[in-house]
Amino acid sequence: MSATATEHEGVAHAAMGARTRRPQRGRYFFAVAAIIMLALMVAGFHPYYLRGKGMAGRTISPQLAALVFVHGTALSAWLLLFLVQSLLVPARRLRVHMRLGWYGILVAAVAATSGMMLAVESVREMPTAPFWGMTYQQFLLVMLSEVALFSLFVFAGVLLRKRPKLHKSAMLLASLSILAGATVRMPVLFPVFGEAGSQGIYGPILTFGAVLVLVRSVLSGATDRALTAGYAVMAVVLIAVSEFAVTDAGSVLAGVILQP
Repeated sequence: MSATATEHEGVAHAAMGARTRRPQRGRYFFAVAAIIMLALMVAGFHPYYLRGKGMAGRTISPQLAALVFVHGTALSAWLLLFLVQSLLVPARRLRVHMRLGWYGILVAAVAATSGMMLAVESVREMPTAPFWGMTYQQFLLVMLSEVALFSLFVFAGVLLRKRPKLHKSAMLLASLSILAGATVRMPVLFPVFGEAGSQGIYGPILTFGAVLVLVRSVLSGATDRALTAGYAVMAVVLIAVSEFAVTDAGSVLAGVILQP
């Protein structure tokens, strides 16, 4: 065999080895992301998990208690399911992964439906209460935008279930989109991101999301276009809605939604 042929063969083997190593390096990326998300959820909502208390230790209204329980249980189940699903893929338990995925759709539907109902009903109880630099009625649009994004990403993930890379990115973004409810309950973040406006509400999860995009791209050896594009859409929507919510038009729209 000539030296040139040997050299080409060595290059081919090296390229193949690089392609093999890259997926291995990122094998548990989604599982680690899921663990961090679960930790954030527990850290933010631990007063509810441990004592059944709302934000800042407030007592949850008896009229909303059942709805809060259903929504909280569904979101917790979603993140737990996301972790399990993220572990089943590298374990090559794809058949179990696919079967479990259909239960995930049901969990997502319950989380989204209960989330919309809870947002509206909770605002009706105290529409003028101040919350994150706006009235609670204005904050309604912020909450509904999170539910809409979660639903959109889950729907995209289901449609793209036969395209693993796109499917995984959509499900990661769906999970990320519901974390602001936990991070706004973590005072340790206030000195960094503030306690009002889009920066205070979404600064933590958008920063975490940017880190995930960067790490995913490094592990993959190339920019993850699907994850990057989805993250950009999420950031634009969340920031735009939070800014629109405090305008006169936003207040009018929230009032229309709250009408019986």
